[in-house]
Amino acid sequence: MTTVARKMIFTMFLDVGLPVVAYYAANLLGASAYVSLLAGTVVAGLRTVWVAVAQRRVDLFSAFLVLLFGLGLGLSFLTGDPRLLLAKESVTTFCAGVALVGSCALRRPLVYYAARRFAQSAGGDQQREFEATAHNATLRRRWYQISLVWGVGLIADSVLRIVGVYTLPFNTAASWSQVLMIVAFAGLIGWTLLTKRRAERA
Repeated sequence: MTTVARKMIFTMFLDVGLPVVAYYAANLLGASAYVSLLAGTVVAGLRTVWVAVAQRRVDLFSAFLVLLFGLGLGLSFLTGDPRLLLAKESVTTFCAGVALVGSCALRRPLVYYAARRFAQSAGGDQQREFEATAHNATLRRRWYQISLVWGVGLIADSVLRIVGVYTLPFNTAASWSQVLMIVAFAGLIGWTLLTKRRAERA
């Protein structure tokens, strides 16, 4: 596995895994499903803010996530509806999926920019290799393919989670939402790495 791939997986764990770890840790400590979910939501929000501060800039998408986090958390306190927290997470995933699919329509696949950022962070041979092959026609099709598959996958995940939020008992819905998110991201990451190896062999 390349340095860029490892870095992408680690970053994905920080963005997706930490809130899930916080949820189950609070649950194991005896917290209610609502409090556990709130803990995961707060961790996700802090992660978003920390990334923005560490990069010393807030781009449009980061600002959108922070705003969505703040509004969702505020509304959950005002309405007292714990299902709103679950729905907010799914809406964020849905928006990310739409952004990925939309970037393909705009001929600006987001996965390309994510890969470029990871390559620049890795530096050295990884960055030089990325810059040397970035405009290869086959690789450009790969950026579109990954962006489209991830976008559709995230949209499907968010729709299934929202349906579960409002049709299942709350405790069941909370666990369903967390488990489905893990399965969806694990499947997408696995597909990405598998097809990457096949493409390299070809």
